Amino acid sequence: MAESACAGLAIRDAAMVASGLPGRLRPVPAALLRLELAAGVVAVLAGLPPLLRARPDGQAPPAGATGNVWRAAVATLFAIHTIRFGIYLSPDQGRRATRPEISPALAAIVRSDGQQQAVPGYAQR
Repeated sequence: MAESACAGLAIRDAAMVASGLPGRLRPVPAALLRLELAAGVVAVLAGLPPLLRARPDGQAPPAGATGNVWRAAVATLFAIHTIRFGIYLSPDQGRRATRPEISPALAAIVRSDGQQQAVPGYAQR
């Protein structure tokens, strides 16, 4: 079951990286996304050999070095995923800040002497 969850997260993260999402994120969430992808790939690769070998239901993965790598990768994957999930649930924490756009009619205000002045902090279209 855990192998399937790791594979699903790795595929989702790979799709997000391939679509260019890290470029639209702030530096820390972008780095966490890449780390989550790496941990997911390691978890999938380390969990693949035991998964391909038949084992009875409820039997734990092998205890050797591969099993230790798999357990560490799964723990890292879910820890990073939880941190990223918390960041995305916090308002304005994941994506880069963008300047709001307003129409040209609203981008200029009229000063008391009748001349127009651009509103600072707003991008004109």
